[in-house]
Amino acid sequence: MGSYQEVSMNRRLKKVMAAVILMGAMAMVQGCGGNREEAKAGSGGRVLTVATEAAYPPFRYVGRDKHLVGFEIDLAKEIGQRMGAEIEIRDMPFDRLLDAVAGKQVDMAIGAITVTEQREKQVAFSDSYYRLSGYSLIVKKGNPPVRNEEELAGRVVAAKRGSTSEAEAKEHRPRKIVSMDHYADIFRAVEAGEVDVGITGDQAAIYELSHGGSSHLTLSGTIPTEDNFAIALSKDNPRLKEEVNEALKSIMDDGTYDSLTNKWFFAKAVDKE
Repeated sequence: MGSYQEVSMNRRLKKVMAAVILMGAMAMVQGCGGNREEAKAGSGGRVLTVATEAAYPPFRYVGRDKHLVGFEIDLAKEIGQRMGAEIEIRDMPFDRLLDAVAGKQVDMAIGAITVTEQREKQVAFSDSYYRLSGYSLIVKKGNPPVRNEEELAGRVVAAKRGSTSEAEAKEHRPRKIVSMDHYADIFRAVEAGEVDVGITGDQAAIYELSHGGSSHLTLSGTIPTEDNFAIALSKDNPRLKEEVNEALKSIMDDGTYDSLTNKWFFAKAVDKE
């Protein structure tokens, strides 16, 4: 056996070596920090964090069991499954979605996000997964109709804060724009007579009027558009964009996309969840 000094030195060396190995392992994990999902994968499986605002049925909303449901929720989960990843949904206000992606607080965002030149300066976008056919104009039954964009002039208009429908309404000389944090607030404001007309996406209006929405509201007109919804991703992760696009393509090619649209846009989805 060695001397006491030798044994003590060996013990100290072992502690130093263990500390060096631990620091090296931590550095390797931190070095992967550019891709949030890669860092998480080391702890037992790939996880993708997805930001959304759960207040736009039938695209996404809180179901009867208090879980998030909707077309985009199912689509995100299907994308994750085809990428071999678990999807972690984070609910946040719509006007924070792109900042969360750009700041790498989440891996992606899905939430009826229209691709615009301004938004493309901040984030990258996947291929489109939905094309909006038009903005719907909702009025209270018995009130003067608002049939098109020209008839927004001089009206008090309720619109979703930060949305492209809000931007569209501003272009047509309304008397006032009342910006709402939630689409449900738009319908309530119209019914209460606080505004003359509400502007929303096509499916949101159809869903509200067909699934237990107010019987006092009616679809008065539309504004044609060809807005494309896409998934927002960090510009610093082109590989993730490629994977998402590959998953989207397979979903559309094998009929899964058609099944999801039928479930959420053409069937009584509110009765399914």
